[in-house]
Amino acid sequence: MFDLKMYAKALTAVPQRYLLVNAMVHRMRQLQGGAEPMVESEGLSLFDISLKEIVEGKIAIKQIVEERQTLTLNAEHLD
Repeated sequence: MFDLKMYAKALTAVPQRYLLVNAMVHRMRQLQGGAEPMVESEGLSLFDISLKEIVEGKIAIKQIVEERQTLTLNAEHLD
């Protein structure tokens, strides 16, 4: 199980829960791959380590918004 209080704090830092979860999963994979934790991690799960890193501002989360072009078709384009 994970620390619900830490999750609530992380949601204040990253209010979009899907973005938060994606960032956490990405960081957890890095930790599983051998990355060193950037916070005191004694006795914490990878989930809680990633949450703590986000809450303490050790991880910056960028949201990339792609601008999409709109294609307008007129009747003359369909001939």
